[in-house]
Amino acid sequence: MGAPVTASTLIATVVKNNVEEVRISLATFNGFDLVDIRTFARLIGTDGEPMPTKRGVCLSRNRLPELIQALIQAQEGGASC
Repeated sequence: MGAPVTASTLIATVVKNNVEEVRISLATFNGFDLVDIRTFARLIGTDGEPMPTKRGVCLSRNRLPELIQALIQAQEGGASC
């Protein structure tokens, strides 16, 4: 059995389409501070709370500056090589 993940703190939700959303949250696992960017999906035929999927990424918070810079570049339509 793995180490427990602390309760995550939801930072933002971005609507992807009619049944999916992307949630950004913060958590701690084995003493590491993490950011989790995950797709949540509402099951077809239900009006309930969306459920987490396997689609997403979880990385150390100290990697956020690199990720933010890459997202800014993507927004501007430029490439970095």
